[in-house]
Amino acid sequence: MKTIETLKNYLLFTDLDGTLLDHNNYSFDQAKEMLTHIKDTKTPLIIVTSKTKDEVLELQKKLNIAYPFIIENGAGICIPEQEKLTIIPCGKLYKETLDIFSEFAKIFSMKGFHQMSDEEVATLTGLSLEKAKLAKKRTFSEPFILDTASDLKLLKKLANESGFDVVKGGRFYHLITKGQDKANALLEVQKYYEKIDNTSYKTIALGDGENDLTMLSAVDQGILIKKPDHTYVECEIKNIIRSEYIGPQGWNESLKRFFKC
Repeated sequence: MKTIETLKNYLLFTDLDGTLLDHNNYSFDQAKEMLTHIKDTKTPLIIVTSKTKDEVLELQKKLNIAYPFIIENGAGICIPEQEKLTIIPCGKLYKETLDIFSEFAKIFSMKGFHQMSDEEVATLTGLSLEKAKLAKKRTFSEPFILDTASDLKLLKKLANESGFDVVKGGRFYHLITKGQDKANALLEVQKYYEKIDNTSYKTIALGDGENDLTMLSAVDQGILIKKPDHTYVECEIKNIIRSEYIGPQGWNESLKRFFKC
């Protein structure tokens, strides 16, 4: 078993839906064993997600952690500092995103969160009504559904020409700022930690979706979590660890295997 001091040399970055959280019920119960071990070793657990600031803050309370976290697919870095939360933008603000979204919606059959009722978002996500409201409180990016998947190539091309991009998450497409992704934000958080602690850290990241691949390739060790349909997203990253199980069970098992717990 690796020593506590060895574990302290790591920054642990994790996706949420389908990774640390169950795809269907959003539970992290099957990951509690390693969550406890990580907490005992004081290893920073840094959330990297497509979710909003308010959603992550609520989850952090349940996890009893207060580490920096990355929201909306790398669009912003949130750093808790005493009684305040500092948000460092890595992408365009929500109003500008919605302005360009409205232009694309004239061409393609697409529907964003801002066009949906709280009830509709709850139905599509499986979230409670209150949590659906938090999911709609965007700061930077816009999740959406696209009726015709074959439109994606042209939509992505037009988005790139306008300074934006489209990425695919577990349930939705996301309109984000061009050049913004989870990896870039992750590297900034790593720099933040190494500066304040005056030390070098090794990094490990876990994710299950296409929007996690750049993150998994940017760390010392990437862990690819099996998807709910028991397949893996297409991935050519060398030395990637693939979980044996889906969701939080795979999250727990993979970390136990890596850290030899």
